[in-house]
Amino acid sequence: MTAPAARFQVKNPSRFTVGVILASTVYGLILLGPVLVAVVAMTAFRFGILTFMVPLAAVAVATFFLPLGFGNPYICKLAQTLRRGPSTEPDQYVVQLTREPRIQTGIRAILEDADDIGVLSLTDAGLDFNGDSVDLSVPFKALRDLHQRNAGGRALFLYGPHTAFTVTGLPEAGLIRLAERSSWLLPTSHRNANLMFRRLQEKLEAAVPEARPSTGLGQE
Repeated sequence: MTAPAARFQVKNPSRFTVGVILASTVYGLILLGPVLVAVVAMTAFRFGILTFMVPLAAVAVATFFLPLGFGNPYICKLAQTLRRGPSTEPDQYVVQLTREPRIQTGIRAILEDADDIGVLSLTDAGLDFNGDSVDLSVPFKALRDLHQRNAGGRALFLYGPHTAFTVTGLPEAGLIRLAERSSWLLPTSHRNANLMFRRLQEKLEAAVPEARPSTGLGQE
């Protein structure tokens, strides 16, 4: 039986619009809470060690909740409507997809580093991304150069690593980057991102034994 061919289709977004992107940025205001508390607290102390410790603590707290500040709860809820199977199905992940070169341009590309959001499903045959505007299906035999990449400056180089790959016979797909968007806390983003990559790596090696994906983190 002939294996299904890789597929990459793009349509106009209906859910992940500029309005949704702007709404998700409101979550970033939550991260200002610790900073405002620190500013108020500093006025109650004389100049000394606490003057430096309080703002550092505020930055640490805000960083810990970085995924929440990216609007992940809102994005995750939106992506749930794109699921094709039950939410209890294993090896499904809420992710954002970014292509290099970018699909989105202009103000939207400036505001958001994701070209689309959706649900990634890993099967024994390959991976499927069901997004708002992108439909991607890749059999494992067509998947190439699987590796992890640092989240980059927009994520303060701290967010969980991206999973990146190219697709043989599908030049229009370019380089695909997937980032998990289900976490609220920074440690959880790393755990979810590494779990997604590890499961994809395991399934790739099971389907294509000669495949040896790289685990090194690249730098954007």
